[in-house]
Amino acid sequence: MNQLTTFMSMSGYGQFIWPAFGISAILLVGILIHSQRFLRHTEKELLTQNSQKNKLEVAEDIKNETKE
Repeated sequence: MNQLTTFMSMSGYGQFIWPAFGISAILLVGILIHSQRFLRHTEKELLTQNSQKNKLEVAEDIKNETKE
């Protein structure tokens, strides 16, 4: 138990190190969550754009067929 206390105190600097470590961990988790949400949003947007492009291409093909 004494070794754990010594490790946690880190020669008196533990009061600065552990909060900094905690804040860094929270920020990294926040960045991870934000990145995953942004990726999902971007993928959905890309699928929407592709489907709209495909619909326009089909409409143009139909229009060209009716002209002939």
